[in-house]
Amino acid sequence: MLHNHDPTLSVSCPEVTTEMHERLNFPKVELHLHLDGAVRFDTLIDLSQQKGISLAGAKTVEELKKVLVTHEPANLSKVLEAFEIFLPVIRGDLAAIERVAYELCEDQHNNGVVYFEGRYSPHLLLCNDYPEVTAAHVVAAVKKGFDRGEKQFGIKARSILCCIRGLDKKFPQLILDLATDLKQLGVVAIDVAGSAHGADEQYEPEVVAAFQEAFKRGIHRTVHAGESGGPKEVLRAIEDMHAERIGHGYRVMRDEQMYIDHFVNSKTVHLECCPYSSVMTGAVPLDWKNHPVSRWAKDDVNFSISRDDPTCFDNSMLSELTLAHKQVGLDVHQLWKAQLNAARSCFLPENEKAELVKLVEAGEPPRP
Repeated sequence: MLHNHDPTLSVSCPEVTTEMHERLNFPKVELHLHLDGAVRFDTLIDLSQQKGISLAGAKTVEELKKVLVTHEPANLSKVLEAFEIFLPVIRGDLAAIERVAYELCEDQHNNGVVYFEGRYSPHLLLCNDYPEVTAAHVVAAVKKGFDRGEKQFGIKARSILCCIRGLDKKFPQLILDLATDLKQLGVVAIDVAGSAHGADEQYEPEVVAAFQEAFKRGIHRTVHAGESGGPKEVLRAIEDMHAERIGHGYRVMRDEQMYIDHFVNSKTVHLECCPYSSVMTGAVPLDWKNHPVSRWAKDDVNFSISRDDPTCFDNSMLSELTLAHKQVGLDVHQLWKAQLNAARSCFLPENEKAELVKLVEAGEPPRP
């Protein structure tokens, strides 16, 4: 059960001051980012005008932000509605998909991110207006954008392919086979989410079977769990689906013993935390000082900090870290440690991962 939203409350991302920019100048790594939820507002306006596709009547960036960005905590429906408004200007358009991937690299570079993984379901970026475009074409377009971004900004980016609960029963196998066949296009893992960006975690047998087969094939696995579901969904992801990382996972805190056993005493499973998103979707109540990430940092749990869907939240990596520092209370060294955790838990090959870890270690700030 997600927390009910209160329309009288209004929350925004914190402003990133020059001082915070300087204090957070270590290399950053982002692991939980939906590529199709990370599109620039001005790009959406541009594509909308080119194609004559309305964005709920929005003609300027300011108008579009009012349409897409939620400021009411626990308003998952507003977040989900946003995708139905803006995805039609991107679907099926390989040039637009490449552009989104490339621009994301630039935005990440401007926030000091040196490596990130963008997740998406390629089939949800297809469109009947472009019948010749396949899921593999979508992955190739993302790779082209990432390659351009790497060349221009020195940033590294890889793809995670998402299964979506409730679609055709053949879908998980299709995603698994794409991830198997398209490693040369930068695909490093598979994921599953309850809806395109929603939260129902009752995964079908076909999804579980695909993750078990991914484990056998040596394909990395991350699973959305403990966002709308509880500790038992997190446990199922770890034990039945061989999850190496958990997307969100906040509600594991409802079972203290399971939390201690799987995340404090053992550090093998990584938690992908998205603080701002967690409150805006209602996964966690609006009480920053008692946010799960506060406890995770105190317990030195293996977690990282990400943005989830910046097109819906208007957040950056710097704003997310500022929020974790000023509102939740993590110190700068703990924020850096989250980057090190992310580097160690990323899905790069071991030799590239070792280089990334070294890069992040070199940026360690002084302890408080």
